[in-house]
Amino acid sequence: MKNAILISLGSCLAASMLPAQTPTASSESSKPSDIYQDGWIDRNKNGVKDPYENPELPIDERIADLLEQMTMDEKTAQMGTIYGYKRVLMDVRPTEKWKNEVWKDGIGNIDEHANGVRGVMEMTGHEEHAELLNEIQRWFIEETRLGVPVDFTNEGIRGVCHSWASNFPTQLGIGATWDKELVRRIGEITGKEGKALGYSNIYSPILDVVRDPRWGRTIECYGEEPYLVGELGKQQALGLQSQGVASTVKHFATYSSPSGGRDSKARTDTQIPYRDMHEILMHPFEKVIKEAKPKGAMSSYNTYDGIPVTGSPYFLTDLLRGEYGFNGYVVSDSGAVSRLHEQHKTADSFETAIVQAVNAGLNVRTNFKPTKDFVIPLRKVIAEGRISEETINSRVADVLRVKFELGLFDEPFVDAKAAPSIVHQPSHEATTLEAARKAMVLLKNDGILPLDPEKVGTVLVTGPGADDVKPMLSRYGPGSSNVITPLAGIKTYLGDKAKVLHTEGAYYHDKRFPTSDIMPEPPNAEDQAKIDKAVEMAEQSDVVIVFLGDNDDTVGESRSRTDLDLPGYQNLLVQELVKTGKPVVAVLMPGRAISINWIQEKVPGILVSWHGGEKAGQAVAETLFGANNPGGKLPITFPKTVGQIPLAVPHRNGAWGTQGKSHDPNGWGTSRVLDPLYMFGYGLSYTTFEYKDLKIEPAEPTEDDEITITCNVTNTGDRDGDSVVQLYIKDVVGSVTPFAQVLRGFERIPLKAGESKEVSFKLQPKRDLKMLDIDKKWIVEPGVFEVMISEAYGKDGVKQKGSFTLR
Repeated sequence: MKNAILISLGSCLAASMLPAQTPTASSESSKPSDIYQDGWIDRNKNGVKDPYENPELPIDERIADLLEQMTMDEKTAQMGTIYGYKRVLMDVRPTEKWKNEVWKDGIGNIDEHANGVRGVMEMTGHEEHAELLNEIQRWFIEETRLGVPVDFTNEGIRGVCHSWASNFPTQLGIGATWDKELVRRIGEITGKEGKALGYSNIYSPILDVVRDPRWGRTIECYGEEPYLVGELGKQQALGLQSQGVASTVKHFATYSSPSGGRDSKARTDTQIPYRDMHEILMHPFEKVIKEAKPKGAMSSYNTYDGIPVTGSPYFLTDLLRGEYGFNGYVVSDSGAVSRLHEQHKTADSFETAIVQAVNAGLNVRTNFKPTKDFVIPLRKVIAEGRISEETINSRVADVLRVKFELGLFDEPFVDAKAAPSIVHQPSHEATTLEAARKAMVLLKNDGILPLDPEKVGTVLVTGPGADDVKPMLSRYGPGSSNVITPLAGIKTYLGDKAKVLHTEGAYYHDKRFPTSDIMPEPPNAEDQAKIDKAVEMAEQSDVVIVFLGDNDDTVGESRSRTDLDLPGYQNLLVQELVKTGKPVVAVLMPGRAISINWIQEKVPGILVSWHGGEKAGQAVAETLFGANNPGGKLPITFPKTVGQIPLAVPHRNGAWGTQGKSHDPNGWGTSRVLDPLYMFGYGLSYTTFEYKDLKIEPAEPTEDDEITITCNVTNTGDRDGDSVVQLYIKDVVGSVTPFAQVLRGFERIPLKAGESKEVSFKLQPKRDLKMLDIDKKWIVEPGVFEVMISEAYGKDGVKQKGSFTLR
């Protein structure tokens, strides 16, 4: 791929290899007011339509012309990021001082500028922000020699990261919807709102596959199963890029399996073998890059097999560009380059770290530090010959290509006045509610749900999540939003039909957390008083709804844990409430899989709402009282105890085997708790479904045939509801131990009471049945494959079963 890029640039490379010279102004130079011509922009202000300024020419010709005109200072400027207002950039808008900064020669991108992160609210109004980014774009066009536009980047995994944008559930909650069409719309909305605000590149989706739920960033991922992550990530990327913004996938690569689930300064030492690394962790990246063609990829902090990814030619060039066909630009996660020197110790200095990263395939460096801290030493190591100009031309060409493809050279400005009517428009707001509803997963129902609003009488709403806005906000999504909490949602839904009481009952964690995870102690007087008040109010109530889970102290980036039980005194609160004899419903609002063994055993109704975004409370209320039938499925396995980890799907045959049922002198014995608390893909409904008429055609396909699998699903209950039909495949015998089963299709199907629909899946053997053989070569092995139509992972979830023989 690298060679192909260089060839496409043609003879300009020979010229660009010459020493950089000080540019001279054209005798026919234009004033800024004169450069905007009909259909093109005179970016170098010479009065001539240069090839790079000509929208009619192929992009490769435009890149070649521009590279030939660029000095080395201008090229290296394209490899830097400016972090936005109050992070690094201290000016909201351009000032005279900008002429003394390295970006006087241009810049690759500006990240998170004036987006409302950390409560910095200057210029976050939707129209004023779009005008602001237009103003900055105009500065780069008019005040730099060649007028190369800037790429405005921002986060967007649960809605674009800007104040008052549409606020969706966490990516883990979106994973629980198992709804590809919904995720496509979420991507479209995020892209549309981002573009309206002036952003051109959204850092989304996260394609990390969770293998250890102790990991703090579990909340930011679609789940643990690579096919689910890949399919939803593909829809997010397609949705984003359909709106004219770039999708930058992250974190490439092998980021989500750190030793012990650790995070923060321990972002290293991925614990997964080579074969599983490719077949599990890399599966979503391969799928999304090949099928959605995102324009960006973010290189990760971690090492794999001792090699830092951000300094790895294998990951950033051979795999990403060579095997997967990526044709965009790679931006480093913040600080990933400096970690090569400061943490991983593969570089003896920051300059050497730059050499390693750029030669490996990095295009743009990002960090919460001044841009000059990277660009100036980059220029130094180039001058020393440690990075060739040929390499720089290739890296810069990638950045320029994305900017050309986004139309930034031809239509660099957005319609600022339109932004208020686009961002958080009514149809977008309705989709945030739909997502919150579809994310609901019903784990247990002993007949208590749905509650009858005409009969509940007095309701106690308690628990730390009952009336807390903060977990619904995120620096990876909108940082400010009109959030409906569960308490507000229940009060609104019930109106005057019932009396609603509220008390916190317990906080998310105690003051000794996280030490209390390993050394529990009875609650102090303050914590006990909270529990006692909740018990007192429960005794006055007809039903108790307790909201439990995580907040920003217990889950998120750099918030890994050593335990999976509910922190603090949340479990004790539930136990005391159950003792009152009043009916109790537990609503879980976690950011990871949690172990709730006592609650599963003793509480009659359990619902998971995750961190459901701006409409979380409305969706919870509708679900509890029957207006919304929960149809979500777990995107992650819930262990019974942290001691069972690793416990994620897919897994190899025998990995979840038992230890027998009696103590045996040859090593069998009953010394271990087995099986998950809830399987991946599990979730109940207020209705029931029947699956039948499984058909597989052809019965004996070759690897070149498309395999069609169909079945009928019927809603056999008396309520409308959604069935999530899951297709699993099992390779019966392989040259390498096969996975016990792998997900290879899913559809969320809405069905009215009594309605039937046919569901169809298409398998392509070279894509869906390939494996790494004993020599670590990708092959498709002939043999028998079992087909399972299921409601959840594992034998208990199977509803229809068949097979085909691959010839």
